[in-house]
Amino acid sequence: MKIHQLQKSKWLKDKARRRWRGNGTGTGNYSGRWLKGQKARSWHSMKPFFEWGQTSIVQRLPKARGFTRYYKLVKDVTIVNLGVLDADIRITDAMEITKQVLKDLWYIKSVGTFVKILWHGDYAKHLVFTGIEAFSASAKIKMEKPGTTHSVAKKTPVKIVKDPKSKVWKLKTKTAAEKKAVKKAPVVKAVAAKAEKLIETTIEKPAVKKVVTKTVVEKPVVKKVAAKAVVEKPAVKKVAAKPAAKKPAAKKTK
Repeated sequence: MKIHQLQKSKWLKDKARRRWRGNGTGTGNYSGRWLKGQKARSWHSMKPFFEWGQTSIVQRLPKARGFTRYYKLVKDVTIVNLGVLDADIRITDAMEITKQVLKDLWYIKSVGTFVKILWHGDYAKHLVFTGIEAFSASAKIKMEKPGTTHSVAKKTPVKIVKDPKSKVWKLKTKTAAEKKAVKKAPVVKAVAAKAEKLIETTIEKPAVKKVVTKTVVEKPVVKKVAAKAVVEKPAVKKVAAKPAAKKPAAKKTK
């Protein structure tokens, strides 16, 4: 078997490039590697995420727990046009349109998707929408003309806020109305307490006689101490003092 007898595999789509087959082939002299340098060496191998000394994108992405990328926080909205629903033969007049119906008709992939109805095209059917999250202003005007009704499922808007302490982007679901309700709550409680006091003062309560109870003060019990018996000491006899001895008279000398 020779080189010209080889057949190309079925799964190969790119044109095979044969190196070192002359300048006419486009890969002569340097075999497509050009002059010198790192890529021209036989030992050259480059890692898949190598960026020529720059910190690669893999190393720059945060890997700490709690990190979520912004595109995961953005809501994915599926759009359905009124003109498309009106032109669909499977949808009859005055039919109730729910997410399950839209899924069965292959307008959405799952029941949990966020659906928004837009006005595009002619609309003459009197459809009833239930469980749909959002409607455009023009779609509401178009639906009110033929007398259709729709119910908007109320959901808190998704907001992305950066926490100043942890410096992590988080979802913020509280609306302005909820914040006002929280602020008004203590005021409403205070007003209700005042109203209760006023009601209590206006209602006449039956007079209750107060029974005065005398407080008996208990005197402390004094313990009697037994008197100690006095022992009489024996009388001591006084000894008479001895008379002082007389000194002998001094002899007179001539």
